[in-house]
Amino acid sequence: MHRFAAIPVLLALVVAACAPVPPVGLAPVRTPSEEAIEERIDAILARPELAPTNVGFAVWSLDRNAWLVERNADKLFVPASTAKLLLAVATLHTFGPAAAFKTLLLADRERSLARDDSVLASNLYLVGGGNPDLSTGDLMDLAERLRAIGIRHVQGNLVLDATHFDSTAFGPGWMWDETAYPYSARVNAFMLNGNTVRITIRPGKTVGDTVRVAVSPRSAGLPLAVNATTRSDTTSGPPLWVTRAGDLPVTVVGGSMLIGSSPVVVTRTVPDAAAYAGSVFLDALASVGMSVEGGLAFGVAPDDSAQVVAVASSAPTDLLVRRLLKESDNLVGETLVKQLGRRVNGEGSWPAGLSAVRRSLAAFAGLDSTAYCLADGSGLSRYTQVSPRMIVRVIARACDEFTVAPEFLSALAIAGVDGTLARRLTDGDVAGYVRGKTGSMSSVSSLSGVLVTKAGERLTFSLIMNGFVGSSAQVRGAQDDLVRLLRRYPPPRKASSR
Repeated sequence: MHRFAAIPVLLALVVAACAPVPPVGLAPVRTPSEEAIEERIDAILARPELAPTNVGFAVWSLDRNAWLVERNADKLFVPASTAKLLLAVATLHTFGPAAAFKTLLLADRERSLARDDSVLASNLYLVGGGNPDLSTGDLMDLAERLRAIGIRHVQGNLVLDATHFDSTAFGPGWMWDETAYPYSARVNAFMLNGNTVRITIRPGKTVGDTVRVAVSPRSAGLPLAVNATTRSDTTSGPPLWVTRAGDLPVTVVGGSMLIGSSPVVVTRTVPDAAAYAGSVFLDALASVGMSVEGGLAFGVAPDDSAQVVAVASSAPTDLLVRRLLKESDNLVGETLVKQLGRRVNGEGSWPAGLSAVRRSLAAFAGLDSTAYCLADGSGLSRYTQVSPRMIVRVIARACDEFTVAPEFLSALAIAGVDGTLARRLTDGDVAGYVRGKTGSMSSVSSLSGVLVTKAGERLTFSLIMNGFVGSSAQVRGAQDDLVRLLRRYPPPRKASSR
């Protein structure tokens, strides 16, 4: 466990460890080959499609201990999902690679009624632990474990305890009209199936029929309003759509489907994460022959009068960080923020968690917590503002710290191989030699990470672009061309012998 009482001393030590970073603005003496690379970088950044775009670019050599490229390196930008790099490092620094988060099933210690030991004479408690990978299978396993100790009937309620996290479900600055979609799911102490359901839609049997809709899991209890109809191939109609407006509970299926067409499967978020988990768990209990007399209730599990019956554990931290970075999983990111808040500050909230992230980055990489803004863990919020140089400093420190480096580097997407870089930088000259984290949302595109040059030099970089209009394809193309240039960065000059 990391102690933060001695932050000033730790910070001084970390700043000393980072001393090789040269003063900002100190221009290095460049060789002709390096000057040629600089000219090509400027030529890419001068492309017409980038004319309205604000660009920040910073490159640090781990081998030279020197800045190689600086373009608006200290300007603050909206980084989108590259902000996850900061969270990943703070998580590994604070929790280590093997921590796990637990959902608990509790029963009262005195559980028998008269001579019938199969009856729980009080409440059953399901305590959410903020597992970002909690699944229907996990809840089924908890139900089977309860049945294995002989209980067949619960006389009280199934009480859901969601107090591990606070009740704020959406991050600061999130878009209200995107909350129906998986990348913007509610953050809760219960996060069953990513707080999403699968909705399968089939056309009706005849033209004019309402489409047929099935929800999985079946016990999700998702309120639906189905207005979509079946049309013929000779008539036109609005396309099929599935959404939920803002914080409203009802998911609406609208538009039309062509008769005889294949099923359409979409994933949408649930409006009440705790109730969703409770409903699915009740169904799991019923499926193993158990009944709950009182139904669902919400409350707090007793501290001293209940015993743990079963536990559902999340994947260890290193695998969660891999999902965070390789797959850019937003829900994992926001979960880790609140878990950090709970661990460091005793409160599972965004303010407590972001405070813990800033303290960790100050201690680990010497970042001035007043010089940037983190609004969430996923990068969904446009309130987050960070500079390319800050991101590079964190990456560089993570690469040199044994307690973080193996898990951090293995969690980055590999160019041309996997994650969000599987289809980028696929040419043989670059594929496999670049690891990084992408970021993308409207008018924002970024790419940060590590690479090895053809000469074997290790570079860390951050490239952030804000303010463009339209498709990000051309912006990403420019980013990829810049990374290809870095792969060809010339080796450092050899010291002359006398």
